[in-house]
Amino acid sequence: MLSTKLTRQNDVWCLKLNGNVDVATAHLMWSTDNSASLVKEMVQAKVKKLAIDLTGVDFIDSHGLRVLLNAHKDFSHENIQIILQNPNPHLKRLLRIMQFDRVFVIEVDD
Repeated sequence: MLSTKLTRQNDVWCLKLNGNVDVATAHLMWSTDNSASLVKEMVQAKVKKLAIDLTGVDFIDSHGLRVLLNAHKDFSHENIQIILQNPNPHLKRLLRIMQFDRVFVIEVDD
C-alpha cells in the first residue's frame, strides 16, 4: 500500500510518500487523478518546486520510475522543478544507476 501527503510551504510543495511504489500503487502517487491535475493546481498557485519525500519508501519498481519520468516531463513544461528527497541507500543507488540524477535533483539530509 502507498500513502501520500501533500503539504504546501510557500513556493515549495512537498509530497511525502510512504510504502512501496510499484505497478499496483504508482497510480496513488498523486493526491489528484493524475500528475497533470497537480501541475495545473501548482501553476495556478505559482509554485516552482515540488519536493517528493522518499524517506518512507523502501521500493520503487520500473512502473514507479516511469511515473516519475512522466511527471518530470509534465512538470518541466511548466518550469516546475521536482526534487527527490531522502531516498534510502538502495533507492539512491538505483536512481544513480538509472541516471535519474541527471534528470532530477536528489537531496539527502545528513
